Amino acid sequence: MILPGQQPQPIPTKATRSSALVRVYFPPLHQGQQAIWQSPTRYRVVCAGRRYGKTRLGVCLCLHAALCGKRAWWIAPSYKIGDIGWRLLLSLAGQIPEMDISLSDLRISVNGGWVQVRSTEGAGGLIGEGLDLIVSDETAHTRDFRDIWQIELRPALTDRKGKAVFISTPRGFNHFYDFYQLAGEGNPEWMSFHAPSWENPFLDAAEIEAARKELPALVFRQEYGAEFVQLAGALFRREYFDIVETMPSTLIIARHWDLAASTKTLADYSVGAKVGMSLDGDIYVIDVQRGRWEWPALIRVIGETALTDDQQVSQTVETAGVQRGMLDLLMAEPRLAAIPFRGITPIADKITRANPVLARAEQHKVHLLRASWNAAFLDEFCAFPEADHDDQVDAVSGAFQAISMSNRGSGLDGAEQVEDYESPWR
Repeated sequence: MILPGQQPQPIPTKATRSSALVRVYFPPLHQGQQAIWQSPTRYRVVCAGRRYGKTRLGVCLCLHAALCGKRAWWIAPSYKIGDIGWRLLLSLAGQIPEMDISLSDLRISVNGGWVQVRSTEGAGGLIGEGLDLIVSDETAHTRDFRDIWQIELRPALTDRKGKAVFISTPRGFNHFYDFYQLAGEGNPEWMSFHAPSWENPFLDAAEIEAARKELPALVFRQEYGAEFVQLAGALFRREYFDIVETMPSTLIIARHWDLAASTKTLADYSVGAKVGMSLDGDIYVIDVQRGRWEWPALIRVIGETALTDDQQVSQTVETAGVQRGMLDLLMAEPRLAAIPFRGITPIADKITRANPVLARAEQHKVHLLRASWNAAFLDEFCAFPEADHDDQVDAVSGAFQAISMSNRGSGLDGAEQVEDYESPWR
């Protein structure tokens, strides 16, 4: 039997499966989290900044429901993301004797109730259960969530008149924004909460201020301020760039090649961007080679361009998917044996990879050397990421990342992986 105590801070919730009474302590929740916890509203939408504590709150809600004999689902866009909640659930449930844990089903059963971690991966995979509580983690980042909610999740709450909590950092004006707006449409069953990161008193205010200075303004407003902003098509502006006639004499320079995903896709471009960084951190886009080439011609273009560049220019090539074969072909060219090619495999989305360049552009620290490619370059950057093509953005982002790696003398900072290749002709 459960004897619910006061809501968290921390909560001693009493649970028993035999004659012994067990006290379960939840982690401390700050004032904003407590307000969300205590809301009696059936559907709660929590638009929260990074590190606000939304995962901790959601997990506590799920486990508390299980301790009260209820059925709860913790739902994530993928099992990899869901594992974050699962580990916290296991840690908290470790206080409870005689609980049943199913590692294969990611399910904890206790006191007649249970909580289970599920993923939205796979169509129709969430049909079948009657539930008392659903907590949807990173709702804004869940593909097709509107359909999943209407077809699979909302019906699961019907017979038990269950509740749902939608928690996420926003991602533009997508389906999560629509859910957030429901509270303002006179529906008493819905309540929305706006929770910027700095309302978490456990976060270091200086760290948040550092992020404010380092990140592009729109990105900071979304990720920390939990604001709905339109990143798409509103990132780069023409006034951010200036065209120069000369460059500083001392630059760290790299050229990165973003290759067309397929030689059969004529709409895609292959782009090689030569980028330099000055001692004061300004970025100079020195040259852009852009065209639609089949692979035999592309090998020749990359090779001739690399031979024209100074040997001090770092040369990197994107190696995602079939593009990896291009680097192998380049390394097999005897005339290119002296060129230190490296492969870069992107492991983050395009906007994330472009953020370091955007941050400098907003500070008017990105300059273009005057040339015929300037107009097409500016058109693409100022339409990113809504344009049909983003190859120049990717190429400049990759070149800047290679410069950063060279400048630090250490690995990349999570946006890409770099592989060193040895030529068979060396």
